[in-house]
Formats: sequence, structure tokens, C-alpha cells
Amino acid sequence: MARTAAVTFGLATWGLLSVGVLADRRSPEGQPAPIPHVQIADSVARGAVVRAIRGAAARLNRPACQRVLADFQDRSGKTLLAALEASTGNPGAYLLERVWFADGSDAPQCLTDQATAAFTAAGHKVVWVCAARFADRFAREMTAAEVLIIHEVLHTLGLPEDPPSSGTITRQVVKRCGGN
Repeated sequence: MARTAAVTFGLATWGLLSVGVLADRRSPEGQPAPIPHVQIADSVARGAVVRAIRGAAARLNRPACQRVLADFQDRSGKTLLAALEASTGNPGAYLLERVWFADGSDAPQCLTDQATAAFTAAGHKVVWVCAARFADRFAREMTAAEVLIIHEVLHTLGLPEDPPSSGTITRQVVKRCGGN
């Protein structure tokens, strides 16, 4: 409980500070670009995560990719699309505005499982990133990084894991959202 309160306070504080630093960025339409909520101190890892989030948001705004939200259900049987519609209705905006990314390098998942680069729990809005591993694995492999971000976004919308398996989720994201 104390860790959750500290993380929430830290994320909120960092988010307020980051708005002033990054607010001058513009979308292609000339509007201020939404700022991904990323709290990772290492600049290389943070940059890789921010690029992956922005790319994943662009993919999620494509109708073909949005179909992945109808492919899966939360524990109550509601599609992830229905969960999204109850939130923002726009998958890219949901990712950029409602999901936080924090350094989870000290978490057991990062320390004991060399395959894990990011993780969250079904319905939670914080995705924990194994910062150095994410940067090493995905700094130059943006498609795979974007697929991973979308995979984690599905969990934030309530998708449990096992079942479906992590591999099943990723394959469906690649099928709907992958490629150029």
C-alpha cells in the first residue's frame, strides 16, 4: 500500500513537471501533442519508451489495429473495446492520456525474468518497464516495441493473462497492428 501511494504521488508530481518541459511539442495538425506519461530516469530508456508509446498510439488509431480490442475480453466477459468506450473511446488518446509508464527495474519481474521488458496487472493503469532491458532490446526495433506497448495497453483495459497466453496476445496484436 505504501509503495502504491509513493508511486502515485511520484507519478503525479513528475507528470506536472513534465507538462511544462514538453508542452511545446505539436501534432501534425498543429495542435499540442499529448505527452506520454513516462517516469524513467535513464534518458536512453525513456526516449525508447516515449517513441514506442507514440508509435503504438498511431497504430491504435488505425481501424484495422482497433479490431484487436474486440478480439479479447476482460474477466467479466466485456470486450476491451467496450471498456475503452466507457473510458475515452479513442485508443490512441487512452494510451497517451490514461496510461502511465514507470521504471520497474527493481521489481521481481525485472530482476528474475530475463525475458520481461514491461508488465502490468489487468485493469491497472501503470505499466512497469524494465528500463535497461527495454532500451537494449527495443531502441532500434520500434515495431516490436510498439507491439509490446499495445500488448500492455490491452492488460490496462482489463485483459487477464493465462488465458490467453502472452504469446497468443502478442500474435493477435501483430496480426491486427503489426507491420509498417
